[in-house]
Amino acid sequence: MRKTNYLSIKCNWINIPLYALTAVLVLFSCKTPEEYFKNQIKEPVELPYNQAIESIKSKEDVIKQNISIDGSLLPAQDEILLQEDLGRAFVASIDGWIWKVDLTNNQAEPFVKTPLLPGGMVFHPKNQDIIYMCLSRGKQHNTSLSDGPGIYELTISTKLIRKIGTRVPIADKTKEPSNDQIGVFYPLGKETKIPISQLNETNSRNVEKADDLAISKDGERIYFTEPYDHPNSILGVSSQSKDEVLTLGRNGHLWKYDLKDNTASLVAHQYTYLDGILLEYTQGEQESSILLNELSKSRLIRLHLTGDKSGKDELVIEGLPGFPDGMDRDAKGRIWIAIPVERSKLITWLHKHPFWKRLVLYIPESLQPVSKKTAIIALSPNGDIPLYYAVHDGSLFSYIIVVVPGKEKLYLAVYQDGFKGFVTMPYPNNI
Repeated sequence: MRKTNYLSIKCNWINIPLYALTAVLVLFSCKTPEEYFKNQIKEPVELPYNQAIESIKSKEDVIKQNISIDGSLLPAQDEILLQEDLGRAFVASIDGWIWKVDLTNNQAEPFVKTPLLPGGMVFHPKNQDIIYMCLSRGKQHNTSLSDGPGIYELTISTKLIRKIGTRVPIADKTKEPSNDQIGVFYPLGKETKIPISQLNETNSRNVEKADDLAISKDGERIYFTEPYDHPNSILGVSSQSKDEVLTLGRNGHLWKYDLKDNTASLVAHQYTYLDGILLEYTQGEQESSILLNELSKSRLIRLHLTGDKSGKDELVIEGLPGFPDGMDRDAKGRIWIAIPVERSKLITWLHKHPFWKRLVLYIPESLQPVSKKTAIIALSPNGDIPLYYAVHDGSLFSYIIVVVPGKEKLYLAVYQDGFKGFVTMPYPNNI
């Protein structure tokens, strides 16, 4: 999911007496939060700041100093797929189109309109004429959708779009993680597969929000994240995504569509706001583990599918300075992570004092200033060592949603409403 309206409210709210704050909310609030947000507020949570990351932060705004913005027609983006050998890229944009960009002259043109808002995209690893993509709602729909959120296939040469799956098995939400686990996780061979053709109203539900995806090296298995499963979830900036970040709901799901046997299965759930995803390998074409970000907790986790740690999940790195979104690897294996917006000291304080969250849920979005600062981070191939951290002050754009490493430069997808352009910057010299 990439996209989230992250909470960053002025700290003056903290000092207002409770009775005064309540009166303000009664007089001015035009927002009534859903009950499930109130109910998922739990005990205090301590979210640290990683000092190793802070210590390598660039002293200057190197993003502002080094970026190039071309292709003035290209709307704001969620994902960039590079085909540098062919001199082109495909971009999922917030106008509901897949755009094609000529990398030689950075000229962009609309390529194909998608049924819903396009999100994460990947090429088929053995057929570069095929793109798999996440589609989700970009707005509220009053009627049911014939082709709802889920995973779709685009054939570039014909511009044909085919639905892979829009339903997933029903998960047992009463099952809690064991004491040594972060969430509930089913490794390879332990998942329950259901033929996609047999998913119905009794054993499955509609996908609410398909956010990001990854495909196995053999092209047979698609994994995708569903950050939360609230009704009529919207991809992009919304009060719903903001409230999910605030309340730390454990509604994140990881799903798998097996293209070889045409089945759907639950891989993991009871995690907080699963978003970006990378598959990891020890050898061959069988994925051995999955790297995921828990966006609202500002951290990365790993799920072990095979090997001695099969069935175990673990914390990789925590205390990120913002909310981690899209992830990708460069040719050296380093992990590049987009930080659309920094994590404010206020939301860190609210997690330690959850009583106040119930009141904050009523504050209208118009009274919730959002930080314009956005950042990129590079981590070691294992994900546990920070290598690079740079922040842009938001004067040119906000919401870097994904960092895509190219052969000679980085491509930054910007998700700011109204922004137009194709953003690139050279690799930093100091990593």
